[in-house]
Amino acid sequence: MSLDANTEKAIAQIAEQVRQVFGAELVSLVLYGSAAGEDFAPGRSDLNFAIIFEQLGFAQLKALHQHLPAWRKLGAATPLLLDRRFLERGRDVFPTEFLDIKAQHRVLYGEEIFATLSIDPRHLRYQSEHEARSKLLRLRALYVEVGADQKRLSAMMVDSVKSFLIIMRNLLRLRGLEGHPRYMNVLDRFERHVSISFPIMRQLLRVKLGLERSVGGLDDAFAAYLDEVERLVNLIDRNLPESMLAPR
Repeated sequence: MSLDANTEKAIAQIAEQVRQVFGAELVSLVLYGSAAGEDFAPGRSDLNFAIIFEQLGFAQLKALHQHLPAWRKLGAATPLLLDRRFLERGRDVFPTEFLDIKAQHRVLYGEEIFATLSIDPRHLRYQSEHEARSKLLRLRALYVEVGADQKRLSAMMVDSVKSFLIIMRNLLRLRGLEGHPRYMNVLDRFERHVSISFPIMRQLLRVKLGLERSVGGLDDAFAAYLDEVERLVNLIDRNLPESMLAPR
């Protein structure tokens, strides 16, 4: 998807400032996330940048601190800051995050550092299960906290659904199926692959994408949402023993 002219101008402005400030210290500047794919919504989506240095220390943080307020006005989120050592040694801890960048990014300056990054599928499986179980625990606690506040409950449900779609994308990857960057396509493909439907997640995603206004019958919807999350956790347990993981 082509970005609008104003977004491209903002990206170019930020990229030029990063190059000017850091020069030879900079290994790579990467745009990732929806702005590098097909789900970007001007005015609603953030611009996500990864800045990779040879070595990252306090001096670089202080230099970036001065520019961040202006970048936020251009639509940028706080950038992901890495150096070569962290990228190499952190692959086992952040397999999902690094694979998502690898799958959908655009190099604005320097090396194509993510394309050659390899991830052990065992680490991706562990993170997928940890994320799914952690978010299930958090959803239960949040309902106890905010269940009487229908507005907050609805917002919490809509905000959380993206996390489970990322987990689905990872499970497709673990089966040797490349996960599509668009969330609706991920859900379609995952449902076909496991022969199970996730109607509440689909409805929440449609609300998040602006295709529907709201979810009705929130208590019943939340109960069904929890069932779907538990179903997802069980799928990880039953269907993804380490012997079935596809190499990445």
